Amino acid sequence: MFDKLPEYIDPINSVNHNKQFVGRVNQSRLKRLAELTVSADRDIQVELNFFYDKALRFPAFTMKLETVLNLQCQRSLNAFDYPINTEVKGIFTTSLALAEDLPADIEVFLRNDDDLKLSAYDWVEDELLLSVPLSPIDQTSSLDYVNDIDSMAADDSGSQELSSEKPNPFAILQGLKK
Repeated sequence: MFDKLPEYIDPINSVNHNKQFVGRVNQSRLKRLAELTVSADRDIQVELNFFYDKALRFPAFTMKLETVLNLQCQRSLNAFDYPINTEVKGIFTTSLALAEDLPADIEVFLRNDDDLKLSAYDWVEDELLLSVPLSPIDQTSSLDYVNDIDSMAADDSGSQELSSEKPNPFAILQGLKK
């Protein structure tokens, strides 16, 4: 087990040696994630476990991420803390055809033989970006706007009553009928 998350990881070598990486990454280091947050000054707790999954017969991994993102609420436009605690299980393969029969909860990472190492920080950032809601809303926030749907519906029913009291404009044509 390593206490520091390395910049680059060779996943196949890590699987062969059953490596485990545990470390912290500051959110400010992840540029795409920092663009989505109000402030990116917190740490992300990362745990990566590599192993060979005998049931699936693939090199596999589990990634656990834990952090709190400071996002802007799309309802109130105030900043709020959005906790993320996610676990991802996946496999590495060189062909998607080999991974067709896998369960839906297993992520598939397609690797070329040329790609010996992958960036751990980019990988963590990709998984965090998938955890960020499209339109973040703080459930405890409220909007000062009052929706007058009920009063509008009452106005509509009142106008329908008025329309029934108006004379029919086609009633004049009834006199022309012989």
